[in-house]
Order: sequence, then C-alpha cells, then structure tokens
Amino acid sequence: MKTRYWIALVVIACLTGVLATKPVVAYLMNRFAVHNGSWTTSASTGSDSANIYERAAIAVAGLYALSNKEAIYYTAFTDSDGQPLDGACDYSLRGSTLPARWWSLTMYGADHYLVDNVAGIYSRHAGNLEFAADKSYSVHISATAQAHNWLPAPKSGKFSITLRLYNPDVTVHENLSGIALPVITRGGCK
Repeated sequence: MKTRYWIALVVIACLTGVLATKPVVAYLMNRFAVHNGSWTTSASTGSDSANIYERAAIAVAGLYALSNKEAIYYTAFTDSDGQPLDGACDYSLRGSTLPARWWSLTMYGADHYLVDNVAGIYSRHAGNLEFAADKSYSVHISATAQAHNWLPAPKSGKFSITLRLYNPDVTVHENLSGIALPVITRGGCK
C-alpha cells in the first residue's frame, strides 16, 4: 500500500512539474525582458551573469545563445500596433543599417521552427537585401511571393521574427530598449 502511495505521489509531482513548465518559463522570460517597440530581448541572454532561472528559461525556450558580446537577439511576436503577427496578413518591415557588424532576420512558425516554403527563403540579412540609396530597406513579409526582399510567412497562424545582431556596437549594449530597430507594419489580411 505504501509503495502505491509513493508511486502515485511521484507521478503527480512529475505531471505537475511538466504542466507548470510553460507558464513558469513565460513568466521568467517576461520578467527579464527588455522591450523596444515590437521587439523583445533580454540583457542576460548569452551573459555570464545570468542566474540559474534565467538560464533555465532560455534553455526551455530553445534558444542556443552565443555570448552577448558576440550576438544580441531580439524577437517580435507583434506588429508595431501590438497585434500578434498572423500568417493571414501581409507586413512591411522597414529599417535602416543596424549597429552591428552583421545582422539577420529569421522567420519562425508558432512551433518555433523555420517556416517551410517552396522558395527556400528562411532569412534575410545584411548581405542579401536590396537597400535604398539612403541605406534603408523594406522587407515584405507575406505567405504570397513578392518581387524582392521577401521573407515568406506561414499561410496562417501566429509566427515570430528573430533579429540577430552579430558583433553589436557598444551602443546596443548600453541601450537595448532605445536603439532604432525595424518597424513592422500590418498591411492587408485574407
């Protein structure tokens, strides 16, 4: 009888731990978040000073992070009006040269995996974008193919965009919430 009691107790404890993981990670990620428009980052991602709870939240979120001296990661789940990014809508992401040696924009589906698409385009970066004369750019985010600077979105459902700044300028570290980041504007929806 005692053995069954302990087995049941262990099973209940394990289930409770598994079910509590998602809300606890969400809480921890929000607690350490730094906001900049649509974009969110954390000063402790890739930092030696991150405590065990921050490291656990980052590990569960699935982000393999370089040292924050080597890369800063910003993620957008919403457009500039605070509406969730939705594959049924088209977006324009506009910005200018970012304060880093190199940078990239990568599309992820609701499952946190790359968005599958026939064009095989998963990311746009400083080396494959067409820039205007003033060094600004506009990325077209849509499930429908676009002529240039297209970043394919899923056909429906939520998605996110991760902006990686590699070898960021010291000004990024000093002002995570204030540097000029791309603006995401919603267009039409299906």
